Amino acid sequence: MSTTGLPWLAACASFGALWVLAASWNRERGGGATALRGVLGGLTAFVTAWGAYAVVQAAGVDIRWDWLSAGPWTALGAAAGIGLIEEGAKLTGIALAVSPPRRGNRRSNVLRTAAAAAAVFAVAEAALALRGASWPIALGRAALGPVAHALLAAPFAVALAEASGVSRRRLAVRVGGTFLLAAALHGLGDWSVARPGWGQVGFAAVLLAPALWLFAHARAVERVPVPVRWADGSAARSR
Repeated sequence: MSTTGLPWLAACASFGALWVLAASWNRERGGGATALRGVLGGLTAFVTAWGAYAVVQAAGVDIRWDWLSAGPWTALGAAAGIGLIEEGAKLTGIALAVSPPRRGNRRSNVLRTAAAAAAVFAVAEAALALRGASWPIALGRAALGPVAHALLAAPFAVALAEASGVSRRRLAVRVGGTFLLAAALHGLGDWSVARPGWGQVGFAAVLLAPALWLFAHARAVERVPVPVRWADGSAARSR
């Protein structure tokens, strides 16, 4: 039995709702506004990617998944195209959806919004791309795809989350660099999946890279000294 019709769409919508709630919920402030921004950002990313693929196809280049299993140059070209289009679309959706810089708790809000947007993008992609697939494979992709897309988007999501107090030029360099990193990882991951034998291990290694980077970055942020000014007006110190 294949994934078609309303049952498949309902399954994808359920996975999307669960991931959005998990990503956006905050015990102190709730998560309604973040969830809404994430949904709108994810849908914007999906429409942007769909439009980009349509433009590329109209230009005479029809990027297809089976190209990843073709010759080395064709496979690498397809992987690069997929990575640039999909990560560029996610960056667009997330950047448009995040909270204004002046709002408090911006770092947490941006990261939660990015995770929710990545979940919506992943589930929408699965709903469209996996129609007609077997249920076990399709359900696994729809359930775990948000994790993969969120990890791939993590580098530029962190760059956007730490935009406060950064000059526009430096922010552009950070976002541009992390976007290229995310696109390269995305393309490498898709290319690895298409390889027989070791492909699954390669894909897992690709996803492990941003996860380890996130862990190292979080530890580095924790060690940054925080200036403190004592109540008696003495000079600021660090703690």
